[in-house]
Amino acid sequence: MGIAAGIKDITQDIASSYEARIAEVGRLKTEAKEMLSYFHASHGEMSSGLRRGLAQAKAKMGTEVRTMRNGFQTSHKEMGLALGQDLAEHTQSVRGKVAKMRQEIGASHRDMSTKLRKDLTQGVRAGKSEVKAMRNGFRTAHNKMGTQLRKDLASYDRSIKSAVSGIRQEMIADLREARTTWQELASNMQAKRGGVVVPEYEIKMLAAIDEHPEGMTLAGIADSLGVAPIVLGRAVKSLVDKAEIRKEEKLYFPVSAE
Repeated sequence: MGIAAGIKDITQDIASSYEARIAEVGRLKTEAKEMLSYFHASHGEMSSGLRRGLAQAKAKMGTEVRTMRNGFQTSHKEMGLALGQDLAEHTQSVRGKVAKMRQEIGASHRDMSTKLRKDLTQGVRAGKSEVKAMRNGFRTAHNKMGTQLRKDLASYDRSIKSAVSGIRQEMIADLREARTTWQELASNMQAKRGGVVVPEYEIKMLAAIDEHPEGMTLAGIADSLGVAPIVLGRAVKSLVDKAEIRKEEKLYFPVSAE
């Protein structure tokens, strides 16, 4: 009677321990699902934010460049118009002086004619000097504007590159953290299964299939994991052989969906 009672107690302990292990395995699966869902959601939000930020920065840069170019073109036209007007006025003034000088030459003697020609030459030289000075001033202003524009564009380009570099470093850090999380999850599952090594792709496939009780094709699983279907061939066969998933025609189902 004492032996039978002892065997009964041992049997009940084994049954209770099995139920506890089953419950622990279910809890681990639930936690893995939650972690994967959180990772996918965070990755999607980060990708969307990055695309929006880059699009806004590109639009802003294009707007600023167009504004600067339009301002430069406007200034160029205004300076050209002002120079043309000054030249026209000066030419008209010189022509008036020449006409007057010609009238005086016709009414005076040779000495006055010589003096008038001298004055005319000086006037033309003065006009050429003024035009040359105006042309040099315009070139100087044009060169200054071009230099400043190039400096502003270079500075803005450096700021954009710096911002993109910072975003890239943040993404790299996030991906490294995600990889560390996967490795820790694999180690935990390995410990829970009594030291049996579970390949990383099997863990990812189990998580993906558990999220789709309606069934998934191998191509759909590969697409969700971002790999080629051929990469998952060995892992899916191992899961089917271990009865952790089941296959019906071309669809794979979680065992809990039976």
